[in-house]
Amino acid sequence: MKIRLVEEKDYQRVLDILNEAIAARKFTAQLSPATMAMRKDWFIHHSAPRHPMFVAEIDDQVVGWITLTEFRAGREGFRFTSEVSYYIDSRCHRKGIGSMLMSRAIEAAKEIGFRNLVAVVFDSNISSRKLVKKFGFKLWGHMPEAVDIDGKSIGCDYWGLKIEK
Repeated sequence: MKIRLVEEKDYQRVLDILNEAIAARKFTAQLSPATMAMRKDWFIHHSAPRHPMFVAEIDDQVVGWITLTEFRAGREGFRFTSEVSYYIDSRCHRKGIGSMLMSRAIEAAKEIGFRNLVAVVFDSNISSRKLVKKFGFKLWGHMPEAVDIDGKSIGCDYWGLKIEK
């Protein structure tokens, strides 16, 4: 498996993986499929050094991705905090891809100078809860029934990691 920075040639595959997660209705609060037009600025943002996107590749096929995203955009006081988001092709779950991506994202966060990483995880997403705990994230907050997906209320947890220099 290879972990590398996203390239323009990967954009459609990144969207395909995101849209698979959207369709599953249990990993993201985004409910409408993402299009290239909708995500153009997002891809540009994640091509910049401060907020990179990494992809996991197996046999030249992108099978997952992770981003470091600006936390609470426009609020300078959060400049040392980044949100980490990740999605894995469902055919590749439980193969260590999330761990490899998370490890690279934490390494990048240290290099960039972030002091905190935040992962927003549905309280029902057991795999993601296990992943963030594995990397030392602590539960920093819980929003009960904050998300509504097709009439079903889901709690949302904020997991935080203090970045050691």
